Amino acid sequence: MTPADRMAAHLARGACQRVEFDALADAAEHGDSSLSASPDRRRVLADAAQELARRGLAQLPRGRHGWDCSAHPPLPLWVKRPSRPRTVRTRPGPRAWVPQLAKVSTLRLTSGDHALLDPVNALLRDQPDAELIPLAERSYQLYGDEKYLHGIERHRLVTRNVLDITDHLRARPAPAPLAMYELGPAPWLLIVENSAAFTSLRQILASWPDRGQVGWLGYGAGDQLVASLPTAADSFRERDHAAAHLLLYADLDLDGLECARQADARGREAGLPALVPAVGLYQALLVRSTRQVSPAPAERVREAVPWLPADMATPVGDLLISGKVLRQEALPLPALRAHLDPASPLLPQLRGPLPAHPPAGPDKKRTPPWFPAPTCQQPTSP
Repeated sequence: MTPADRMAAHLARGACQRVEFDALADAAEHGDSSLSASPDRRRVLADAAQELARRGLAQLPRGRHGWDCSAHPPLPLWVKRPSRPRTVRTRPGPRAWVPQLAKVSTLRLTSGDHALLDPVNALLRDQPDAELIPLAERSYQLYGDEKYLHGIERHRLVTRNVLDITDHLRARPAPAPLAMYELGPAPWLLIVENSAAFTSLRQILASWPDRGQVGWLGYGAGDQLVASLPTAADSFRERDHAAAHLLLYADLDLDGLECARQADARGREAGLPALVPAVGLYQALLVRSTRQVSPAPAERVREAVPWLPADMATPVGDLLISGKVLRQEALPLPALRAHLDPASPLLPQLRGPLPAHPPAGPDKKRTPPWFPAPTCQQPTSP
């Protein structure tokens, strides 16, 4: 989840029309432990506030008195949930929709829908075979705003298969590339979530005595990993150095596990191998000191932990629902160095023992034995 998504979830849970921005900032930081100390914190929060406004989920203050201008960029002191409109105004569409947008003629469109679709209709009329370009470039061309189409994949016209990003917008996503470092020729990629753990592992692997055992090391910063993982295929192809094994070492918290499952699904769609946990590193992390946080919802934990091996899912699930997490910083450089033995093969130490059965893919969920299967209650008669 992005900071804006976490803010949106906080707004959805409340009832008050006016919400203090400090509460939204706390919600954004809840799933990203590095954000509170990041030098980009203010910019990230400002961008998230603007995205909430673009998505129609919040109204930002209009006057200067509603903004904190003590630093740049300014931050709102509060936001308001938008009032529900009494009626939905519509206006006539263009005289004719192009055949590619034939479904549009069957819908009742809002003025916002027309603002989105009219430039697309003109594009398909004048350039039906326009070259596919990055989404931000198409957004600037059609709307004069490179961020206008940000988050378009969640728009109702897209989710209902009325508007297609490739066929209609003639665009393609251009996520930030996954930061990858080719430390050796071995056919594996280890992705590390936090910068401190990444720096420690890079130092250890750079001095590994048998260079033939070392492969790729990647830095996947939180939710960005989901979008950036498919770009790893480009690096493999450009360097003619493929990876048969993709491993992830992240925080043992709910957001980290949910991000891992989403990134695994996205990577498989791009033709990459399954993204599996670096069990050997997680085993070392599990014996370190925990950090107290709010208890994680049991249902979300039940959905997230099957990414881990079954014998690890139980203790991790117990931690999360009891309000405890394990951050990578709990396993510092000296402990990491002591855990990895240069006299033994490296990949098995990272990967850990192979599971008795393959990990659950995006369409095959395993329910840990300590979670009762959800039961369906029959509706009662009125």
